[in-house]
Amino acid sequence: MIDKDFVFSRIGMALISAQRVEFITNQLVSHLRVFDKDIYGITGEQFLAESQKANFARITLGNIFKLLKLNSNLVIEDELNEYLDKRNTLVHSFWRNYLVTISEEQTKKAIDFCYDFGKQSERIESFFKGFIFFLALRHVEDITKISDELKIWKEDFNYFLTTIREKRLKEKVL
Repeated sequence: MIDKDFVFSRIGMALISAQRVEFITNQLVSHLRVFDKDIYGITGEQFLAESQKANFARITLGNIFKLLKLNSNLVIEDELNEYLDKRNTLVHSFWRNYLVTISEEQTKKAIDFCYDFGKQSERIESFFKGFIFFLALRHVEDITKISDELKIWKEDFNYFLTTIREKRLKEKVL
Protein backbone atom coordinates (compact mmCIF):
# COMPACT_ATOMS: atom_id res chain seq x y z
CA MET A 1 0.00 0.00 0.00
CA ILE A 2 1.26 3.47 -0.89
CA ASP A 3 1.36 6.04 1.90
CA LYS A 4 0.81 9.27 -0.02
CA ASP A 5 1.27 11.39 3.10
CA PHE A 6 4.75 9.93 3.57
CA VAL A 7 5.65 10.58 -0.08
CA PHE A 8 4.41 14.15 0.11
CA SER A 9 6.27 14.74 3.38
CA ARG A 10 9.51 13.69 1.63
CA ILE A 11 8.77 16.07 -1.23
CA GLY A 12 8.19 18.85 1.30
CA MET A 13 11.47 18.07 3.05
CA ALA A 14 13.30 18.20 -0.29
CA LEU A 15 11.72 21.57 -1.12
CA ILE A 16 12.73 23.01 2.26
CA SER A 17 16.30 21.77 1.76
CA ALA A 18 16.36 23.51 -1.64
CA GLN A 19 15.18 26.75 -0.02
CA ARG A 20 17.92 26.49 2.62
CA VAL A 21 20.55 26.16 -0.11
CA GLU A 22 19.09 29.14 -1.99
CA PHE A 23 19.14 31.22 1.18
CA ILE A 24 22.75 30.42 2.11
CA THR A 25 24.04 30.89 -1.44
CA ASN A 26 22.35 34.27 -1.65
CA GLN A 27 24.05 35.23 1.63
CA LEU A 28 27.39 34.01 0.31
CA VAL A 29 27.19 36.07 -2.87
CA SER A 30 26.29 39.13 -0.80
CA HIS A 31 29.30 38.49 1.49
CA LEU A 32 31.61 38.03 -1.48
CA ARG A 33 30.43 41.28 -3.07
CA VAL A 34 31.20 43.24 0.09
CA PHE A 35 34.28 41.25 1.05
CA ASP A 36 36.56 41.35 -1.85
CA LYS A 37 36.50 44.12 -4.40
CA ASP A 38 39.30 41.92 -5.79
CA ILE A 39 41.69 43.02 -3.01
CA TYR A 40 42.35 39.50 -1.75
CA GLY A 41 42.09 37.82 -5.13
CA ILE A 42 39.29 35.51 -4.00
CA THR A 43 36.84 36.86 -6.53
CA GLY A 44 37.67 38.03 -9.98
CA GLU A 45 36.69 41.16 -11.83
CA GLN A 46 34.01 39.33 -13.80
CA PHE A 47 32.33 38.10 -10.60
CA LEU A 48 32.42 41.56 -9.08
CA ALA A 49 31.00 43.21 -12.20
CA GLU A 50 28.26 40.59 -12.69
CA SER A 51 27.26 40.42 -9.03
CA GLN A 52 26.94 44.20 -8.79
CA LYS A 53 24.43 44.11 -11.66
CA ALA A 54 22.37 41.28 -10.16
CA ASN A 55 18.99 42.01 -8.60
CA PHE A 56 19.19 39.72 -5.56
CA ALA A 57 15.49 40.03 -4.84
CA ARG A 58 14.80 38.11 -8.07
CA ILE A 59 17.98 36.18 -8.81
CA THR A 60 17.56 32.45 -9.44
CA LEU A 61 19.66 29.69 -7.95
CA GLY A 62 21.05 29.03 -11.42
CA ASN A 63 22.24 32.63 -11.68
CA ILE A 64 23.72 32.53 -8.18
CA PHE A 65 25.62 29.35 -9.04
CA LYS A 66 26.76 30.94 -12.30
CA LEU A 67 28.22 33.84 -10.30
CA LEU A 68 29.83 31.52 -7.76
CA LYS A 69 31.42 29.41 -10.51
CA LEU A 70 33.35 32.51 -11.59
CA ASN A 71 35.39 31.85 -8.42
CA SER A 72 36.68 28.51 -9.65
CA ASN A 73 39.31 28.00 -6.95
CA LEU A 74 36.67 28.03 -4.21
CA VAL A 75 33.73 26.31 -5.87
CA ILE A 76 33.07 22.72 -6.91
CA GLU A 77 31.53 23.39 -10.34
CA ASP A 78 30.51 19.86 -11.38
CA GLU A 79 28.68 19.30 -8.13
CA LEU A 80 26.90 22.64 -8.37
CA ASN A 81 25.76 21.68 -11.88
CA GLU A 82 24.55 18.28 -10.69
CA TYR A 83 22.71 19.86 -7.77
CA LEU A 84 21.09 22.46 -10.00
CA ASP A 85 19.87 19.74 -12.38
CA LYS A 86 18.30 17.86 -9.46
CA ARG A 87 16.79 21.03 -8.05
CA ASN A 88 15.27 21.85 -11.44
CA THR A 89 13.86 18.33 -11.66
CA LEU A 90 12.30 18.76 -8.21
CA VAL A 91 10.77 22.12 -9.06
CA HIS A 92 9.82 21.67 -12.71
CA SER A 93 9.37 17.99 -13.57
CA PHE A 94 9.20 15.91 -10.39
CA TRP A 95 5.53 15.08 -10.75
CA ARG A 96 5.90 14.13 -14.41
CA ASN A 97 9.05 12.06 -13.77
CA TYR A 98 7.99 10.32 -10.56
CA LEU A 99 4.31 10.63 -9.77
CA VAL A 100 2.31 10.73 -12.99
CA THR A 101 1.57 7.05 -12.40
CA ILE A 102 1.40 6.00 -8.79
CA SER A 103 2.92 2.60 -8.19
CA GLU A 104 5.12 1.05 -5.54
CA GLU A 105 8.11 1.34 -7.88
CA GLN A 106 7.46 5.00 -8.72
CA THR A 107 6.84 5.81 -5.07
CA LYS A 108 10.18 4.28 -4.10
CA LYS A 109 11.96 6.22 -6.87
CA ALA A 110 10.31 9.46 -5.70
CA ILE A 111 11.30 8.88 -2.07
CA ASP A 112 14.85 7.89 -3.06
CA PHE A 113 15.20 11.03 -5.20
CA CYS A 114 14.01 13.24 -2.33
CA TYR A 115 16.35 11.55 0.14
CA ASP A 116 19.35 11.85 -2.20
CA PHE A 117 18.50 15.47 -2.96
CA GLY A 118 18.17 16.27 0.74
CA LYS A 119 21.59 14.74 1.53
CA GLN A 120 23.20 16.64 -1.32
CA SER A 121 21.50 19.83 -0.11
CA GLU A 122 23.01 19.30 3.35
CA ARG A 123 26.49 19.00 1.84
CA ILE A 124 26.07 22.09 -0.37
CA GLU A 125 24.62 24.11 2.52
CA SER A 126 27.47 23.07 4.82
CA PHE A 127 30.05 23.92 2.17
CA PHE A 128 28.63 27.42 1.74
CA LYS A 129 28.29 28.01 5.49
CA GLY A 130 31.95 27.08 5.77
CA PHE A 131 32.74 29.50 2.96
CA ILE A 132 30.98 32.32 4.84
CA PHE A 133 32.88 31.36 8.01
CA PHE A 134 36.10 31.56 5.98
CA LEU A 135 35.19 35.08 4.81
CA ALA A 136 34.40 36.13 8.40
CA LEU A 137 37.91 35.21 9.55
CA ARG A 138 39.27 38.40 8.01
CA HIS A 139 37.59 40.38 10.81
CA VAL A 140 39.28 38.58 13.71
CA GLU A 141 42.79 38.08 15.05
CA ASP A 142 42.31 34.34 15.35
CA ILE A 143 39.58 31.76 14.95
CA THR A 144 38.64 31.82 18.65
CA LYS A 145 37.46 35.43 18.29
CA ILE A 146 34.81 34.67 15.66
CA SER A 147 31.26 35.83 16.50
CA ASP A 148 29.00 33.53 18.51
CA GLU A 149 26.49 33.28 15.68
CA LEU A 150 29.21 31.97 13.36
CA LYS A 151 30.90 29.69 15.89
CA ILE A 152 28.20 27.11 15.24
CA TRP A 153 29.53 26.88 11.67
CA LYS A 154 33.05 25.80 12.71
CA GLU A 155 32.45 22.22 11.54
CA ASP A 156 31.09 23.62 8.28
CA PHE A 157 34.35 25.55 7.92
CA ASN A 158 36.32 22.32 8.37
CA TYR A 159 34.07 20.67 5.77
CA PHE A 160 34.68 23.61 3.41
CA LEU A 161 38.47 23.25 3.79
CA THR A 162 38.33 19.49 3.20
CA THR A 163 36.16 19.99 0.14
CA ILE A 164 38.49 22.59 -1.35
CA ARG A 165 41.48 20.38 -0.70
CA GLU A 166 39.86 17.27 -2.21
CA LYS A 167 37.96 19.13 -4.97
CA ARG A 168 34.70 17.32 -4.22
CA LEU A 169 31.91 17.25 -1.69
CA LYS A 170 32.23 14.30 0.65
CA GLU A 171 29.52 12.53 2.56
CA LYS A 172 29.03 14.38 5.83
CA VAL A 173 29.54 12.39 8.99
CA LEU A 174 27.07 13.40 11.66
